[in-house]
Amino acid sequence: MTRKELNAITLADDLVEFLGDHPRQLASVHSVYRHAVNLLIREDALITLTNQDDIMPMGLTVDCGLSFVEFIRAGDKVVLDLDRFTAANGSFTVNLRDASIWQTWSMPNLALRPAENIAQIRLKLSRWLAQQPAEGLLPLLPRLTRQLASSKPVLGNIYSRYIADDLEAFTKAVNTSDWERAMSLADRLIGFGMGSTPACDDFLAAYLVVFNIADALNQGQYPWVREFNQTISRKAKSCTTLISANMLRHAADGKISRSHQRLIHTCIFNNQDDPVDLAGMVFQHGATSGGDFLMGLICALEWYQNTLTNTEKEGERARVDIHEPQPVPGI
Repeated sequence: MTRKELNAITLADDLVEFLGDHPRQLASVHSVYRHAVNLLIREDALITLTNQDDIMPMGLTVDCGLSFVEFIRAGDKVVLDLDRFTAANGSFTVNLRDASIWQTWSMPNLALRPAENIAQIRLKLSRWLAQQPAEGLLPLLPRLTRQLASSKPVLGNIYSRYIADDLEAFTKAVNTSDWERAMSLADRLIGFGMGSTPACDDFLAAYLVVFNIADALNQGQYPWVREFNQTISRKAKSCTTLISANMLRHAADGKISRSHQRLIHTCIFNNQDDPVDLAGMVFQHGATSGGDFLMGLICALEWYQNTLTNTEKEGERARVDIHEPQPVPGI
């Protein structure tokens, strides 16, 4: 067998930290796809290698022009060093030296978009998403975003029809700050759908990241966020696939793949990227994962937009109170 010598292009910063803290860690190959490999560590955590441009938390991109299934098998053992991954059977190595580092959690040094601007982006994304194939949760787009449906209503698939009421109830509970109700409904959403990341998990991941960012931007204003996110993450361990549980765990901490991160930052912060172009990149993920995530993002941004609107109104009232004549205190 000829050994494949691969070079890492980019490493996630949390992976670099893990490798430094756990020298000579032994991992096993959990799953292999044409463009990605998942390595299992610590029984329930995954490291994701990909030869695509995107990168996941606890992941790395490598310069491999071949399909991974040609030389990697589930169950293969891999020794993880700080500077190199080495397959125990000698089939491949990955040189980690000289790879760039990607920040899995970052806050751009940019102004925040006002609520009106967020609303415009939501509408733009909704209109674009409505033009895409109605697969996964997308048949529910008009209902969840309260937009007019097309002249020919989409019946959708059995999964979207079955979960429609729960998804709508979840979005309403979040928008009305009924967090106990939202958590109860989340129990029905976690793990619902098909594939390695079920549709409702992708939907929820968008919410968790937006919640995390909002909490970081307004510390103390959303005291429920950490408990809500971590509860979703904890429940996912026993209610969904291992790959999806890892995605939700990262999302609970505000981490998501680089393409998804760029889109969320563009929606919230005032930069010059086109959200539709970035949405197109996200949409390419998985069979329906990208579209399901975008659905969740559009709904989560509605909550964020409403919180901004309420904050702006409170600010306006405070400014009016300050400028109104105040009574002269008695002596």
